[in-house]
Amino acid sequence: MSPCKSVRGAFYGLLVLIVHSVVVISADFSYDDPDRWAETDPACGGSRQSPIDIVASTTVAAPAHEHSLKLHGFYRKPVSIRVENNGHTAQYTFVWSKDSHRPTVTGGPLGRELYAFEQFHFHWGAEDDRGSEHTFDGQALALEVHFVFFNREYGTFEKAVDQPDGLAVLGALYSVRGDKAKGDAKWARPLGKIRDAGSATTVEGKDVFSLSEVAGGEWERYYSYPGSLTTPPCAESVTWIVRNGSIPVAPKDLRALRNLLDSNGEPLVDNFRPVQPLNDRTVTRYGF
Repeated sequence: MSPCKSVRGAFYGLLVLIVHSVVVISADFSYDDPDRWAETDPACGGSRQSPIDIVASTTVAAPAHEHSLKLHGFYRKPVSIRVENNGHTAQYTFVWSKDSHRPTVTGGPLGRELYAFEQFHFHWGAEDDRGSEHTFDGQALALEVHFVFFNREYGTFEKAVDQPDGLAVLGALYSVRGDKAKGDAKWARPLGKIRDAGSATTVEGKDVFSLSEVAGGEWERYYSYPGSLTTPPCAESVTWIVRNGSIPVAPKDLRALRNLLDSNGEPLVDNFRPVQPLNDRTVTRYGF
């Protein structure tokens, strides 16, 4: 390959990453004043915003004939993983040798639509009694991971984000249980290299991991509701799938997240949006 082509290819890749970051998370917002997000992003004041408090006694059981949720490719490892501190979270974007290798999800509340994996990221608190965006019966946990998928029908995340059925996000909450998690999870290892906002690193070789190593294997019991992205632009295009129960996280791995810095050089903690009104939406439970 000629030097010119190499430079053009690198520039194009960088441009794609920049555009992607702008679309996924608006750069100009603060967790200090989430009530003001709607001033610049009107959708943040909409009627189907996320996250919510999931009150088990008010949920509705899914119809018995509903197809089960099907996760494909969750055990498949990518070629590499880009890990970025964008000033708001730690975001993980998988690189595949073929686009068809992306993990997908279908079934359950998604029906026959096929959703392809885009990225995952975390939300956490400064203390163990807060950090998750969703809460169960008013109770928050220390950490929540979001696996973002887009509807294949629209081709790309950027085209899907504005469609009513464009996105699906799988959310899982973590509780701090040092006795059940030994620490040094593969997803936590790169965090020391991205302490400063705007920094990124690439995970390759033996350090690459699959989605199943973060998401866990059991997704038979979960809640679902129509919602939104939890950061500006707060697009109301998300079918939420929130796993019932929690996954153990080691204190060491949680500290690795809390050691990150935001765009002001301050500790990047409490990066969660408060729960939003449910309004007239129904939360459906699957598998129990």
